[in-house]
Amino acid sequence: MINTYNETHLHRNLKEIYAGRHDGSKKEVPCGPFIADILLSDGGIIEIQTGTLASLAPKIAFFLSEKRKIRVVHPLAVEKYVETADESGKIIRRKKSPKKLNLTSVFRELTKLYPYLLDRNFTLEIVEAKITDERIDYGTTEKADNSRRRHKRTWNKTGKRLDELGKTTVLHGKTAWKKLLPAALLKKGREFTAPEFHGELLALYPKAQRQETAVMLWVYVKMGFFERTGEKKGKAFLYRPL
Repeated sequence: MINTYNETHLHRNLKEIYAGRHDGSKKEVPCGPFIADILLSDGGIIEIQTGTLASLAPKIAFFLSEKRKIRVVHPLAVEKYVETADESGKIIRRKKSPKKLNLTSVFRELTKLYPYLLDRNFTLEIVEAKITDERIDYGTTEKADNSRRRHKRTWNKTGKRLDELGKTTVLHGKTAWKKLLPAALLKKGREFTAPEFHGELLALYPKAQRQETAVMLWVYVKMGFFERTGEKKGKAFLYRPL
């Protein structure tokens, strides 16, 4: 198989699930300078991206230039556990991560993809998931791959495991992207600051972080949903819908 040696359980499982939904699909197929995770019978492509979405920019640009339909599937870890095993494979500890992600968390990954988000051949599918980060603890820093780290550790990350799939959000076209926003922000004549944007979003995403919504607003400006007016309210710039 091509390009599968460093593949995580999470990536492999999602690839199997999505390939299984399409008759005649093929996995790990060379397409130009890239390898498509899943090539569909109609020439369309499904990419499973468990890492940073920004790194897909060159691949997406190439596939779109070939007039191919591309669907990027990105798992969002709404619940995550950290599981550590010893060298024999015995689980020695498992704990729940306090970090919680929601849809606003995805936008920090989209700052390099905004030119493609509204392309008629592009779809972003965000699937909520329960995920386990897997580690192995060697009991000594001598065996762990941490020579470049300031703080020594005795363990290495070994992969990510898919435990459960949840809600899916499919983003294709302007209408779908608008549904992520409170309707009040899209009313003609409405002006708002970035802090007010954040406040409105808390009704939909109670755990949204201020930095996340600031990036979200930046992406929506780049996509052409809003513009900065050039005026200020206090020290904050004003924005309005287009």
